[in-house]
Amino acid sequence: MVESLLIAVDAAPFADRVGGWLPDLLRAGVRRVTLFHAIEAVGPDVAAELDDLRPRLDRLAVQLSAKSVEVELAFKRGDRFRWLVSLVALRGCQLVVLGTHCSLSGKARSVGSLLRRLLGESPAPLLVLPRPRTESDPGLFDRPILVEGRAQEPWLDSQARTLVPTALHSASLEPGGGSPPGASLLVTGRSPAGGRLEELLFDAPCPVLVIPAHADAIHA
Repeated sequence: MVESLLIAVDAAPFADRVGGWLPDLLRAGVRRVTLFHAIEAVGPDVAAELDDLRPRLDRLAVQLSAKSVEVELAFKRGDRFRWLVSLVALRGCQLVVLGTHCSLSGKARSVGSLLRRLLGESPAPLLVLPRPRTESDPGLFDRPILVEGRAQEPWLDSQARTLVPTALHSASLEPGGGSPPGASLLVTGRSPAGGRLEELLFDAPCPVLVIPAHADAIHA
C-alpha cells in the first residue's frame, strides 16, 4: 500500500489534470502528499507561470487536507531532478506522480526531459498520467493489468502487488503494441513486450505505473 507520494506539478495544466485522480489514490491509503514544483528558468514568463500555478496548488492542498491527508508544498529553485530525488528520500515517498510532460509545451511524441531521466534513474516507481480523467473512466484500480515483458523480471510481480491495492491481472500488449482492452491501469517494468515504453506512455488509454528495477522500494 502506498502511504506517501510526491506529485511533480511543474505547470498549471498538470495541476488541473491530477486533481481528478486524487480520490482513487486516497482510497488506496495515501496519507502524505508532497506537491513539488521546481523553477529552473528565469525571467517574466516564470513569474506568470507561478501566478497561474499557485491557486491550483492551493486547491489541491485544500482537497487533500479535507481528507485528513498531510500536505507539503515544496517550491524549489534549481535542478528539478535533483530536488525531486532528494524530496523522495526525505519524505519517504513510495510513488512519484507526473505527466508525460510537466511543462506547458507537451505535444511532441516524446516524453519530457524530467520523465525521461526518471525512467532511467528514478528512486521510486512512477505513476504517469497521460491525460485528464473523464466521467466515463473507470476507477484507477478497478482493473489494473500487469503488462508482461519479454523476459519478466522476477521482482516485478511482487512489487506491483505491494503498490496496487486490488487484484492484478496479467496480459501482453496487443499486436502492434496496443494496450490490453479494458485496463484501468497498466503496470510495467522498463521493457514491455511488443512495444517501446515511451510509445506505451503516449498511446495508453489509462494511467501507467512504471516500476524501475533499481527503485528503492523494490529492495526495501
